[in-house]
Amino acid sequence: MKKMVTDTMLMPAYVSRFSCIGGECEDTCCGGWGIPVDQDSFLYYQSCLDPVLQPLIAKHVKRNSESNSHSNYGHLELTKDHCRCCGFLTDKKLCLIQERLGAKALSDTCANYPRTISRFGDMHQMTLTLSCPEAARLALLYSDAFDLVGQVQTVSQTSVSRIKSVNGLPLSAMDDVRTLVVQILRSQEISLSNRLKLIGIFCERLTELLNQKRMDSLPQLIQDQENDLESGAAMASLTDHAELLDVQAQIPALFFLGCREGLPSPHLRRVLDEAAKGLGIGEGLPPDGPALVRAYEQGLPRLNSALKAVPWLLEHYLLNEMLREYFPWASGNPIQRYSTFILRFAITRLLLVGRAAAQETLLTPAELAETIQVSCRHFLHDDHLTKKVEQSLRESDWNGLERLHSLL
Repeated sequence: MKKMVTDTMLMPAYVSRFSCIGGECEDTCCGGWGIPVDQDSFLYYQSCLDPVLQPLIAKHVKRNSESNSHSNYGHLELTKDHCRCCGFLTDKKLCLIQERLGAKALSDTCANYPRTISRFGDMHQMTLTLSCPEAARLALLYSDAFDLVGQVQTVSQTSVSRIKSVNGLPLSAMDDVRTLVVQILRSQEISLSNRLKLIGIFCERLTELLNQKRMDSLPQLIQDQENDLESGAAMASLTDHAELLDVQAQIPALFFLGCREGLPSPHLRRVLDEAAKGLGIGEGLPPDGPALVRAYEQGLPRLNSALKAVPWLLEHYLLNEMLREYFPWASGNPIQRYSTFILRFAITRLLLVGRAAAQETLLTPAELAETIQVSCRHFLHDDHLTKKVEQSLRESDWNGLERLHSLL
């Protein structure tokens, strides 16, 4: 029997509006990636006597023999066909387990997706991952999507991630840091690229402070940054450089290569192929540098024109990732998290520019949201790619601020 927790959870307004649209969804969260099964659900499935589910459970529910984790006790083995979907997915794109046993029988992963639940001190917080098409639309297409609200939710205790102290910092100090970076990101009187640069400068100073174990200096660091924001002095710390469009195009394109191989989802394939076409990137072929830059230069103004219909869209995308990952307090130090954060943004922007370049008409708001959803679906959940990105940044010395800022 799963232990459940019921609480009023803090969340962006769009989360409170979310409801899975099931078979009407253009994508499926039931295939194309690993699906872990928690221990309680695994044992429940093994004791299931339903005559329809029994043979499917025997075929598709497998124990992770090398794992002692409760949340990763087993996994759902995907079908071997081109779909690579969960074996319990029906022709109507609905879950057979839920259909026959009810929603309470779903594993933690299946019951919670696309929700991310964390506990910070005594407060629960909930966000959604934008790899879900409906979540992406709700988060990106509405100006009030990130107004904070409280809503009562019931989830299993094991699905809640507890935010722990880093370097001995009190949780309140960690929250002050997160509040500050969110404040910077939402300072709309500053261009988005400069907001991201200011966050990078702060993360670099924060990392230096942590490395020197000067935790008692953190309140002053935060206060100084707030004062500089209010007075406008923060902008003086930025060096005025022209946009390096060749860097913006070629660096993220390195991680785009090969990403379309073996895609089981026609939805993902269509969007990624269109972005590749607009950028002149052939299947499995390295891009021609000058041609790629020319395509990027042509597509970027078209993207900027399309964004006028939803001027908050990129800010909302970045804000969601900050809240979801409790930026900058995930694994690694703050500047490492910033490096990965910026490169993911650069990859997403590259896809947007590619689609903008490929189409004769401006991208619609729905197509903009769709592109970000595909980027999150294909890159955000790929642990192998994330590790490759972080390793490449370290080995090529691209985790320094000057180089990272050239991507912006």
